[in-house]
Amino acid sequence: MNEANTPPDLEECFTQPEGWRWGCFERALDDGAKRKIRFGTVSPEGRNPDAIVVCLQGLREFSEKYYEIARWCNDNNFTFWAFDWAGQGKSTRYLPSNQQKRHGKSFDYDIDDLHHLITEHVSPSSSATENKQVPMAMIAHSMGANLGLRYLQKHSDIFDYAAFSSPLVGIKVFRSMPQNLALAATYVCKIIAGKFYIPGGGDWGKEISKACLTSDKIRGYVQGKWCEADADLRTGSITFGWLYEAQKSCMEIQKPIIHTKITTPCLFGIAGNDDLVDNKIAMEIISNIRETKTINYPESFHEILMESDYIRGDFLKNFYDLIKENIISSP
Repeated sequence: MNEANTPPDLEECFTQPEGWRWGCFERALDDGAKRKIRFGTVSPEGRNPDAIVVCLQGLREFSEKYYEIARWCNDNNFTFWAFDWAGQGKSTRYLPSNQQKRHGKSFDYDIDDLHHLITEHVSPSSSATENKQVPMAMIAHSMGANLGLRYLQKHSDIFDYAAFSSPLVGIKVFRSMPQNLALAATYVCKIIAGKFYIPGGGDWGKEISKACLTSDKIRGYVQGKWCEADADLRTGSITFGWLYEAQKSCMEIQKPIIHTKITTPCLFGIAGNDDLVDNKIAMEIISNIRETKTINYPESFHEILMESDYIRGDFLKNFYDLIKENIISSP
């Protein structure tokens, strides 16, 4: 899949790495609908990779935003894969009447999309390297962490290691009410106005958002610069329908029968200045997962992977160290 690339006015580290390849696949859902999922990958040039890193993006994000992480992976001899969840980036959008709206169906469909990517594209590629399976690691942010944790519980034999940045396992706006009440409220809103923006929401560039996502001024502009350069990457605010599905998925992860069964070694990065994630719920869940390392970043905002060099660099160093300890050194 060839895709026209219009580099925005950004430093080279934020632009497409040499050797990047695009691809896509189409899946039919059980309700008859079809969805097209775009993905991209890049490998270290001229070397067999030590591991494969699959990146699970956060809400409204797209693969181009993670070019800097892709370059970091290649520099450390990792192959990098990313894909756009349905509803954002250049994958299928849900509402033809306004494709800007970040609507959604059950997160179960997204988990199945991830599994299709891995089994049909990532794993065959890794097996082709010297006829052996290359170890696999997950790096996931926010909504991607929600989906990644559920994936680890459902498919425990795929990933050897996983890292989660600001995991969305509880929505901060609901922190003062019982989770079941929040689910009921979002369900009612979905029935009444499921395809409408939440209050303050709007199309890209018009939504009202008070959330600060990063303290790094340069990385804070990356997503916007790409959206300015390529209108197809733009996504507006969430709908009531997406909010209900997110709360439902959060409550699924909160069930001990789900998160206590995760056996993959996990790294968690917790942002102290997070306006979106309920860190209290996150820490409760993390404490019940068997093999974990948790790093608190009191000064970090929500996007740890887009934060200052010190915060971002520390999280990635721990990610590399644990891959080396748990994957590369494995017999």
